Amino acid sequence: MDVEKGTRQLKALIEKLERNNRTLRSHPTIEKIERGELTNAQLRHWATQLFIGNKAHNANILGLIYARCDNFPARKAIVENLIEEELGRVSGVGRSHPELYLEFGEALGIPRNQLLGATMSADATAMVHWMYWLAESKPWFVTLAGISLGSELFNPDAYVRVIDGLRRHYQMSDEALLFFSVHVQVDKEHGDSSAGSIFRAIPESAAAETLWAVETHIEFMRRLWSDIDPPAA
Repeated sequence: MDVEKGTRQLKALIEKLERNNRTLRSHPTIEKIERGELTNAQLRHWATQLFIGNKAHNANILGLIYARCDNFPARKAIVENLIEEELGRVSGVGRSHPELYLEFGEALGIPRNQLLGATMSADATAMVHWMYWLAESKPWFVTLAGISLGSELFNPDAYVRVIDGLRRHYQMSDEALLFFSVHVQVDKEHGDSSAGSIFRAIPESAAAETLWAVETHIEFMRRLWSDIDPPAA
């Protein structure tokens, strides 16, 4: 797929979604964290569902993409991403991303066993099934574009705002927020460089399906971030 054409189409898609407030760049949960409006119970529910519905699965999804990828430069990039997910070597933090998130959960008052064994909400369940279905049913480049571009284009901006709100209103330390601060830089660097390399691997015949995957992942992510209310007792 022509990189310039793909970039234009992706930009047009993002602009359309942003005009309709359908991305994390204008999301009510982020705005509530920035203003300190979430209760502790809401914050813990949001953090739990974001982990079990998305963040705990990233390395598994990358592994599935790698297993189906026949493009050698892309395979190398996927392995480098996996090394960061599992070992934290690219960022230099020296711990896996799930471990960083579990530490964040503990700082919020969520014991790690509770976070690991939590029940998924409907939105978290939808996100998990979407990711694994995409990885197992579609070509590797469609999955990589959908999940990578659908997240990394928005994470740096969203995470900066989350960090600021959690520091100011919930007295969380820099150490507790390492999961988010690591992703601000890692996802920015990866997001800036990944679109072109992904587009080069996509056949023209798969362009529409790839953009569909990006848009659908953005929507599932938007819904998951909206999941802030614990179930009634």
